[in-house]
Amino acid sequence: MTCSEFKKMTMLKDSVISMMGVVAGQISLFFCVSLIGRFQGPAVLGHFNYLLACGTFVGTLLAFRYELACVSDSPRYSFNAFIHVTLLSVVVVIVAVCVTLAMSHVEVLAVEACAFAYFTQQAAGAYLSSLRRYDIIAASRLAINGVFLLSLLAEECFGTLDRTDAFGMYCVINVMVASALLVGILLHGRHRDYRAQVAFSFFSENSRFAAFILPSTLCGSVMTYSLAITIPHWFGAESAGYFAAAYRLGFFPVSLTAQSVGSVFRRDLIGALARENAATLLHQVFMTYARYLAVIALVYAAGGALLFAPLVRIFLGARWHGASAFFYEMIPLFAVQLMYMPLSQVFLATRGQRIDFLFQLGCGVVLSATLFTVHLMRLSVLPSIRAFSVAGVTMMLVGLMLTVQVVKRAAAPSPVSA
Repeated sequence: MTCSEFKKMTMLKDSVISMMGVVAGQISLFFCVSLIGRFQGPAVLGHFNYLLACGTFVGTLLAFRYELACVSDSPRYSFNAFIHVTLLSVVVVIVAVCVTLAMSHVEVLAVEACAFAYFTQQAAGAYLSSLRRYDIIAASRLAINGVFLLSLLAEECFGTLDRTDAFGMYCVINVMVASALLVGILLHGRHRDYRAQVAFSFFSENSRFAAFILPSTLCGSVMTYSLAITIPHWFGAESAGYFAAAYRLGFFPVSLTAQSVGSVFRRDLIGALARENAATLLHQVFMTYARYLAVIALVYAAGGALLFAPLVRIFLGARWHGASAFFYEMIPLFAVQLMYMPLSQVFLATRGQRIDFLFQLGCGVVLSATLFTVHLMRLSVLPSIRAFSVAGVTMMLVGLMLTVQVVKRAAAPSPVSA
């Protein structure tokens, strides 16, 4: 076996392990949401989804995206970055907790703990990637949702699931896994004799993450988190529960497709760009994936329209029939996202981050303006979601056109200098 063949086998193994962790974790969370919805009702599931969205959103922004500096080919540098971003996140959390206690909002502490745990897992995953320990990353992803599922099943066996604080339980599990990862990384760094020299120069050297990636993340978060956060405040917990069921169950295939196909697509793009006939191969790879994703999106939309209501009755019960109307409003958005999310990897593969940022900025502005408008018009929940979905579909179609333009530009032959 040649060195090149061994490297390809190693990369394939890493990809399989990583995807197994993602798929297993997502399936576990799918069943967790089903149990919460079936035994605790729409209002509780809506509140759970709201708190989880808040914790994830805050955790993503906790260190101003400096955790991306942990992604490095050098484990020593990655460890040094991990120490810096962990200290920054601790300072931010301490300030947030002090403000929370001063304002007597004790209920927010659980969200802050969840945010810190989520951030720690993301930073730890970046460091473990530098060590190529994808097995630990996959295990940690499965551990959180797997233990949560087992805990909910145990509560169901004892007949206490209807009174369980689901988010509190999920938060505790997240903190435990994050603490284990943090301690393990610190011990590993000590064993390898990695010495982190804490200095403010780290933040100035990596300021591009806060300057460019942070605004892009904020804009992109409008699509992901805005409805889960605004619906409970504007329309009540029951509507939030129906939305949570429609989103968690409906977006599940979209998320799996994006994470599985997207990583393979990016690798194929990079491989095509490295060949002599890069222009032809790049176009072929893109069009092949685009056609397959279009077929998958159409099948998903048709299948979802036919099967969502029966699946809701099976997994959640008859009282959840109201969730179907929420899902039908979002089918077009989910279908177009199923295409755009994997194909957007073309921006990363061709170094089109500036175009991606401008698109995310425009997307965030349009969707925020849509939410503001429907709130001013005092529309009910379903027309509001319909308006958001239409705006989202429009922006996703613009994004798809941009991916085509980026491929054409990258595949265009370079002008021959005189």
